[in-house]
Amino acid sequence: MKKFLILPLLILFLLLAPTAQAVTVAVFPVEDLSQGSNGVNFALTDFLRQNLEERGVEVIPADRLITFMARNRIRWLGFLGTNHILQVGEDLHADYVLLGTVSQRQELPMAAFGMVLTLVRTSDARTVWTEVGGVSKADISNFLAIDEPESIDDLLPVLAQQLLVSWPSVMEETGQNPCLLVETTKLAPLHVKPGDEVSCTVRLRPVAGGESLSQVLLMVGDDNYLDMQPESANTYSVSWYAPEWDGFLPVSLILRYDSGRTQVFFVGNYQVDNSAPTLMLKITGKTVNNYTAFNDRLPIVPVWQNPEPLSRWSLFIQNANGEVMAGTEGKGALPQRFVWKGQRPDSHKAADGIYDIVLTIWDRADNQTVATEKVLLKNNPPVPLINAEVGDEHLIVTLNSEDDIPVDFWSAEVLYSNGEVLLQSQGSELPVEILIPFPPPSDPRKFECIVAMKDVLGNKVQKKIPDLMQLVGPAEDEPETPKQEEWIPEF
Repeated sequence: MKKFLILPLLILFLLLAPTAQAVTVAVFPVEDLSQGSNGVNFALTDFLRQNLEERGVEVIPADRLITFMARNRIRWLGFLGTNHILQVGEDLHADYVLLGTVSQRQELPMAAFGMVLTLVRTSDARTVWTEVGGVSKADISNFLAIDEPESIDDLLPVLAQQLLVSWPSVMEETGQNPCLLVETTKLAPLHVKPGDEVSCTVRLRPVAGGESLSQVLLMVGDDNYLDMQPESANTYSVSWYAPEWDGFLPVSLILRYDSGRTQVFFVGNYQVDNSAPTLMLKITGKTVNNYTAFNDRLPIVPVWQNPEPLSRWSLFIQNANGEVMAGTEGKGALPQRFVWKGQRPDSHKAADGIYDIVLTIWDRADNQTVATEKVLLKNNPPVPLINAEVGDEHLIVTLNSEDDIPVDFWSAEVLYSNGEVLLQSQGSELPVEILIPFPPPSDPRKFECIVAMKDVLGNKVQKKIPDLMQLVGPAEDEPETPKQEEWIPEF
């Protein structure tokens, strides 16, 4: 009698065993990072498909999967958004999605291969299994080196089999549990200040034969539940105010059904930011009278203290009256440096003087920071100041500059009127006195003088004086010739 009972039970076990794995898996093309950001490893994808089919898992045909990817414009591999995962379950009737990424692939100096596999359930977009592994030729050593792997192609099946050893032994079908598909979600703005308004809108697409919803909630943070109100058919929205503290807050959609079942979908994060970005301006130039001075090109470098992404920025250069001499604006990242060539908006040289450099930045939460620096523009050459007076045995010539900009170099050359050089002198400090010996009374030749100056900013000037004696003032005991008055008739 026992023999007759054992045979039917064995037959029943053999009939039910395959159904334990009667699930459908969509194996997406494996991302291969070793080939670049859009690399695909079709050989590994086919191997995974074949291995799963041998385990009794139903695999979505490759052509149907490629058509689905093209129709939904899925261009990136290795991961899928929640909406696409739910769409796989609805359109392809797959219970799970298998995603893979090749993280390492090298032939030399020794063949090595690394990858990650992730299994995601399509009913709720939750990850139910993941495995990471790597293998190299050095990890596999056989007796007398028989059948040892020599290349990546040899390592590929070895690693895939190792990863699939931990494949879930029990997998449930999800196609019998229809759900609502989250078609679109909109959380905005993603970066706010405390007290700013945040809103979220979701659009649901019911699956045929699905359950009826009893409540649509939005969970902000860990314990703040908000009732979403219907705007139109299958569209719900809610708004709230950001809390008075900084940080990131997760936002999740909660769907509750009449049957008591609950589904949770992650919508995204938003950041509460009450801190303005901090930076300063680094100006390269000579320091003159406590100002950074320049004459041609002024490099302006923003120096971050706590770098963070920006929404927009502006840089303006203003004169003492507030008039804008130059300016630029932009969105997103701040340029690493700016250069002002000392010009006005019409491309002509700006006047010498003090200017304000004003850099304003706004972060993604619209917190504002203003960094300013004062600079001195001096592009006109120095103005030599030359005086002369008669001494006992010398003509005393005094050199100076009418500008506040220190000189870097000066030179003076005194010549007779016929070109004979009498004296040469140079230096870097002003004022200075130069003593020129008088020629004999019988020498009627005049003194000529050529003076050159260069200030610390690089501005240069050269001045020629045909007769130095013209700079000597009249003697104190000589009466000044009275000036003749001029009468201008009125009109």
